[in-house]
Amino acid sequence: MEEFKQKRFFNSKRVEFENDGISYYSGNFLNAKEIFIPFDEIIPDAITRETKTSRLFLWLTITLGFIFGLALWDIFRIPFGIYMVLVFFAGLFSLFFLILTIFSRKHMLYITTFSGYLIGFYDKNPSEEAIEEFLEILKTKTFAYLKEKYAIIDKDLPVEKQIENLNFLKERNVITEKEYEALIEKLKKNNIDVKGFKY
Repeated sequence: MEEFKQKRFFNSKRVEFENDGISYYSGNFLNAKEIFIPFDEIIPDAITRETKTSRLFLWLTITLGFIFGLALWDIFRIPFGIYMVLVFFAGLFSLFFLILTIFSRKHMLYITTFSGYLIGFYDKNPSEEAIEEFLEILKTKTFAYLKEKYAIIDKDLPVEKQIENLNFLKERNVITEKEYEALIEKLKKNNIDVKGFKY
């Protein structure tokens, strides 16, 4: 998978995988944004799920439902013709906005970055399997890039920087404890002449 796309009504989202990160696009017919997010920034395990409901539609539903209820109880003391029109339209619009409220609910999924930016997606869109496959590919590509960049043991590089890199990989669960220990052993062997070697 080199690209992942989502559509919901007039909204669309797209991710394109690149060598060192992802291009993320989100937009509709009113506005759009496209940003590049490097793999160093992405925390693929930091996932948040949320359900969002339109507050406008919800308040309109409540208000019109309240007016409809008052009209049914004949609180307004108005002529019968106006009363029937008020009951009909208040009930009709209350039902209309109730349906809009239900269908406008969005199930969102957010992936966190180190800078605090949230990459937003529609959860289970186009399907639960598709979103899980995308998340797995994102994690695999992110971890592969980080391993290739930071899990380098080189006697010409400063020891402290290499230890810092390995600790970074371990903290992000990119490498296991066993892999970490093996890389530290390799680093010690490569730098056997370095005095005061610590980790």
